[in-house]
Amino acid sequence: MPAVLVSYSSFKSLASLPWQFVVRVYRGGLNRRNIPTLAFNFALNFFPVFLWLTIFKNAGVIPTRLRPRIHSQLAFLADVFMFGDSAGELVSQYGADARFAAAMTWLTSTVFALAVLVAAPVSVWYYLYYKRRLNYNVIDPYAALFHRNQPFSPTAPRAILPFLFLIYTFVGLNTVHLLTSQNEDNFTKNKDLLAWTSYVLLHLLAPIFTAVYLYVFHPPGTLKAFSLAMGLQNICGVFSHLLVPMAPPWFVHMYGIKDTEHVSYEQEGFAAGLTRVDSHLGTHLNSKGFHKSPIVFGAVPSLHSAIAVQCFLFLITRATSTKANFGSASQGQNRDCVQLQEPPTIAASQLSAPKEPESFELDSVTDVSLTPSGGSVTPPPNMVYATPIPEAALNSRWLRIFHIAFLPRFLGTTFPLLQWWSTMYLDHHFRFDLFVGMCYAVTSFLIVNHYYLQPRVLKRWCNLRMGVEPDIRKEAKTMGMRVFENTNVEWFFDPFA
Repeated sequence: MPAVLVSYSSFKSLASLPWQFVVRVYRGGLNRRNIPTLAFNFALNFFPVFLWLTIFKNAGVIPTRLRPRIHSQLAFLADVFMFGDSAGELVSQYGADARFAAAMTWLTSTVFALAVLVAAPVSVWYYLYYKRRLNYNVIDPYAALFHRNQPFSPTAPRAILPFLFLIYTFVGLNTVHLLTSQNEDNFTKNKDLLAWTSYVLLHLLAPIFTAVYLYVFHPPGTLKAFSLAMGLQNICGVFSHLLVPMAPPWFVHMYGIKDTEHVSYEQEGFAAGLTRVDSHLGTHLNSKGFHKSPIVFGAVPSLHSAIAVQCFLFLITRATSTKANFGSASQGQNRDCVQLQEPPTIAASQLSAPKEPESFELDSVTDVSLTPSGGSVTPPPNMVYATPIPEAALNSRWLRIFHIAFLPRFLGTTFPLLQWWSTMYLDHHFRFDLFVGMCYAVTSFLIVNHYYLQPRVLKRWCNLRMGVEPDIRKEAKTMGMRVFENTNVEWFFDPFA
C-alpha cells in the first residue's frame, strides 16, 4: 500500500535508500524491545494456535476403546432439514419412501431460518436497544471514535447488521450450495484448481495476511486478540471432532447413508474432490495427505469455515475509513479538519469506565467522537503529524479504495464465500458443518472482543491517542505509523485518521 505514495517529496529520500526503510521496519517492529523478547511474545500470542495444531496432530494416539460412537448420519440429516433438500439427497440415500420427508425439509428449513436465525437475534437487538435503552454499539463501544461520525441509532447499519449475520449466512450457504452439484457435468479443471487454491492455499495464507494487516494498521494488541479468537475456536473445534465425530459428505456419497461397515476409527481418510486436482497436477500429495488424516470423522464443525469467518469478523469490524483531513497544527492549514471536543476531560470520564459494556455511560459518545468541522482546528493530543498530509493524497480518486477501506472489507467478505463454495464443491463439508463452524467463530470472537479486545486494547489505545494517558513507549502508534513516522504517509496507517 505505501508504494502508491512514494512520489511525495518527503518520502523520496527514504525510498532512495532501501536500507533506511529496513532500519525503520526493524525499529518499528521491535519498538524498544529486543529480538528475544519479540520472539517470546510471538510464541506466547500464538500459543493457542500451536496448542490446537498439537492436539490435532496427536489425535490418532487416543485408544479406539476410549473414543465415542461415530454419528455417520447426523450431519447429513441436520443439513437437509436445516437448510432444505434442494439436491434431492434424501430420496437418493433412503429411496422413494423419503419423498414426504424431502418435501418437509422446505418447511423445517423455513422455520429454522425465521425462528432461530431472524426472530431470536432480532429479539435480542430489540431488548438491548429498546428495552434496556442502550445508546451505544454493544459489540464495538468505541465505534464512534474509529469510524465515520454518525449519531448513534439502533437502526444504524453498524448496530443492526451483526444481529442479521446468521440469516445472511443461511442465505449465503444456500446460494453457494446451488453451484456445488456433485454431478460430473459440474466438474471442470478450472473449478477444481480454484477450489484447491481456496481450500488449501488460502486456508493457510489468509490468516497470515490478516494477521499482518492487523499488526501494521491497527492498535497493538489487536493481533493478539485475533490469535486468541482463532486458537479458542480451533481448540473447541478439535475437541468437538473428538467428542462428537460425524461423517463428511464424501463418506455418505461413497458408502451410502445406511453403511455401517466403514463407520470405524480404522477408516482411512479420503481427499474426495481433491483427487481430481492430483490428476490435473500429476501428483498424489492431496490423496496421501488426507489418507493419513488423524481425524477422519472430524466434519463438524468445519474449521475451514471457522477460520475464514474469523478473518472476516476482524477485517470487517476493525477496518476503518478516512474520517477527515488531518494537518499539522503548527502550520495552521485551513481545511476541513476533525474536531475532538474536550478530549482529556471527556475521554477520562468515558474511556475509564468499567469493562462491562452494560455499565458504559456513553450518552456523550457522539460528543467525544470525531466530528467534521470547518476552518482551522487544533487536532487532539497525539494526533498532530509532523509532516502535513498532501492534498493530492486526500483527493486522489485512485486512493479512494484506501480511504473507504474497500480492500479489507471486500477481501474479508469474499473469502468465506469462496471457502464455503470450495469445501462443498470438493465434497468435504455439508452446509451444516460450515454453519456450525461459523457459530464457533462468532462465539469465540464475541468472547475475546468483550473480555480482551475492547477493555484491554481499544480502551487503552483511545486513552493514549486522546492524551488521557502519557504515550511513553509509542504504544499509541501502529506498526505502520512507527515505520513511517515523520513522513507524509504516517496518517495512512492511523486508524483514527
